[in-house]
Amino acid sequence: MPADPESASSERVTNGEATSVPGPVLAGWLEPDRHAWAFSHFEEVVNTALIGHGTGPVRPLPAEPDKGLDSMALGVPGSPTLSMAEFLARTSTDSVVVLSGGKLVFERYFGEAAPDRRHVLMSISKSIGAVAAGCLAADGMLDLAAPVASYVPELTDSAYGSATVSQLLDMTASVCYSQDYLDPASEVQTQDRAAGWRDRRPGDPADSREFLATLAPDGRHGDVFWYCSATTDALSWVVERASSTPYAELVSQRVWSRIGAAHPAAISIDQSGNPYACAGIAATAQDLARFGLGVLEAIHAETGRHPWPHVFFQDTRRGGSLAAVAGHDFSALHPAGSYRNQWWVPGDESGSLLGIGIFGQYLWLDPVRDVVIVKLSSQAGPLDDRGLHDAAMAAIARLAADRP
Repeated sequence: MPADPESASSERVTNGEATSVPGPVLAGWLEPDRHAWAFSHFEEVVNTALIGHGTGPVRPLPAEPDKGLDSMALGVPGSPTLSMAEFLARTSTDSVVVLSGGKLVFERYFGEAAPDRRHVLMSISKSIGAVAAGCLAADGMLDLAAPVASYVPELTDSAYGSATVSQLLDMTASVCYSQDYLDPASEVQTQDRAAGWRDRRPGDPADSREFLATLAPDGRHGDVFWYCSATTDALSWVVERASSTPYAELVSQRVWSRIGAAHPAAISIDQSGNPYACAGIAATAQDLARFGLGVLEAIHAETGRHPWPHVFFQDTRRGGSLAAVAGHDFSALHPAGSYRNQWWVPGDESGSLLGIGIFGQYLWLDPVRDVVIVKLSSQAGPLDDRGLHDAAMAAIARLAADRP
């Protein structure tokens, strides 16, 4: 970075083309006052690679006439009269797409967001990549019971070497790692710096994968749920080795090219070209909704009738260990909730699945009501309004399915 970021610019490469990026944006895009612009201009602030969407036809999302969902009260605890419009404004929404029965019943864009503009998904990226892992496992290319070191010898002496691939998927690999997004000394911020998301500090690892090799274990694997973004990046390294395919290409082949996407997705890469799999995918709201439709169809499909494995999603819906997740804030919101295969599982009557990203990114899938909700946001705090969001997502699913 230039010595004076307030007056200079830096050159970076995005998808093979050099662009000039204003220094203050690149240096401080994760500051709260930059979110509204930066999250919808992600590829202008970090290095990215494209995740191709294939050559097949775009999946149509036929729109139903507006049924007034905007003004409907969500009936969330503590704010029973809060309307959809008020909820979206209160939670710094950039875009929202709601599908019911595969039809578009609600869609809004605010600020910098637009139907054809990709928005960073943060940790929803974890759930997308997990589908690729599930495909490899179903094809016999990935052994979920195998130790990580058998695929990535470079991680043998790290926290991850003796963990199984399944433990990576379920976030039960034991690792010394602080996920405190606001602490500059935390491992998550060190990982951000290694990935090119923050200004580097002296002594930082050279890239994301060198960072992974520095992490030490913190107890026995498999006993405790430990939400750790680095674990997803270890998983991305494993699936690359298992498939002999670069991560962006793998996600394109196994996921994005199979949803009828209108646009490629993009993924953040570090200076060595390694993907930031835990948080770095960007996509349009409609394409993320198409991904959600694909998951719902795989859940309901007979074995062999869908390009994604039905058994993987059935296993995911059953959830992970309740004992492992006990004490986490998710279990406080969802007493029957758990985490499985890089998805949050609320444990509700619909067997819903939830992808969550910091600063207000949500993908809510209700298989019983056949509802997909995408909400992309630019909130100031990483975990703002968690309880409100989860209650609102469940309410929106009910209203979308039962609309007049």
